[in-house]
Amino acid sequence: MNNMEAALPEDLLANILGRLPPCSLAVSRCVRKDWCAIIDHRRLLRADLLPLRLDAFFFKGGQILTSHPYFFSSRSTARRIGGRLDFLDTFDDEDLQIMDHCNGLLLFFERLANPATRQWMHLPTIPMSPCVALDLRTDFCLVYDPMVSPHHFEVFCVPLVPENIFYRSGGELDPDSNSSVDQESLEWPLSSRCTTHVFSSRKWRWEERSFVRQQGVEPANETIADLQFNPQQFQRHALYLKGEIYVHCKNNSLMRITLSNDKYQMIKSPVKSKIDDGNGVLQLGKSEKGVYFALLSKDNYFPQFQVWLLNKSSSCGGQIEWVLKANISLEAVMDNFPLNTDNSFSRPWILNYVTEEAIRRAQEEEELEWDFENGIILETKDKTEAHHVNNIYFLGFHPYKEIAFFWVSSSRVISYHLNTSKVQELGILYHLPGTSQSFPYAPCWMELFENKQLAATSSVSQCKSL
Repeated sequence: MNNMEAALPEDLLANILGRLPPCSLAVSRCVRKDWCAIIDHRRLLRADLLPLRLDAFFFKGGQILTSHPYFFSSRSTARRIGGRLDFLDTFDDEDLQIMDHCNGLLLFFERLANPATRQWMHLPTIPMSPCVALDLRTDFCLVYDPMVSPHHFEVFCVPLVPENIFYRSGGELDPDSNSSVDQESLEWPLSSRCTTHVFSSRKWRWEERSFVRQQGVEPANETIADLQFNPQQFQRHALYLKGEIYVHCKNNSLMRITLSNDKYQMIKSPVKSKIDDGNGVLQLGKSEKGVYFALLSKDNYFPQFQVWLLNKSSSCGGQIEWVLKANISLEAVMDNFPLNTDNSFSRPWILNYVTEEAIRRAQEEEELEWDFENGIILETKDKTEAHHVNNIYFLGFHPYKEIAFFWVSSSRVISYHLNTSKVQELGILYHLPGTSQSFPYAPCWMELFENKQLAATSSVSQCKSL
């Protein structure tokens, strides 16, 4: 076997490896060092060859259940991906709270994990953030781009809002706060320079990094007083896309951080009126064409769904603007939704794995994948007999197609194609976890670690699939 490999010219071996499916090619990188070198040097495992399919949803634990995250998928997917997170070194709910996710990786408070490869690592404790001195509440943003650097990632600590504003509601000041009217009139962010901490897997340490406000752009003109909100309704604080971080601020404006020049820009919200519990929740997401804002609200007791796309093309004169992508009523979907779940197509999703019986059934299940083009289509014609249901929740966008996902009628998950208005059923999902945060999950089969020597000193582990 070794003699045959030695006799193969590098070009021929590269040609053979290049014909493998993406998942097999990713595994081949771990077989031999020379194979890994050929695959990486010739960029055989390109991002467009990675399995860019949506396989599951993660739900962050909420009030009804626990803070442990939940993984919903088809049975075949649950066999391949460690969605239970039982390969980690902890079962503590607080340790398993998902802080962020990016291109198949999950960020916890002091851990990073890849459920597809079952690799994970401990991260160094973050130093005291410069935001603490300003009494700012912070969040974390995971930056990982397998096309640019498949083994390197960064974690950014991003400022969100002053603590004394975070817990306010109804316009009443926190009794323990020293806030004043003068402070509330200050522009947000507090200064033109934003300094925070960034973790780099190359250096394996946290370092301070500053970002300067971009000049010559229209200001958002937001103040600290505009940041009042109900923390229970907020979702998806920040996301990374193509070299930029987008931070969803509490006043529904957007902070755009460009990593190549360390500059940031404030972008106004696409929604002019104030949003509260009575008229919906604005959610940040990314999909086929870039960064989106989605608003699911009620109009005469029926759900109204609006989607805006952040347009950065030259057609708008170099200015960044929100473009209304969709403004649709979901009344027809709700009133014609089939309540009968007793059919051969509707197969229940898996809520993790909790019993040996569930595992046995999964092993007997045929290999089914979600088909967003040819799956079961639900009619949305004019209603004849209305059986309106009240429950509908927006679950997120498909990461690579302009498709929105909803949980409807306390039992079904559906996809809605923004361009064709086609509605499809994905499966049955009973008892949605008591949570306001969910995200679609597309697995990444790349190895995590660039600096293996440093990572090895920080309790890096890889658990093989059962």
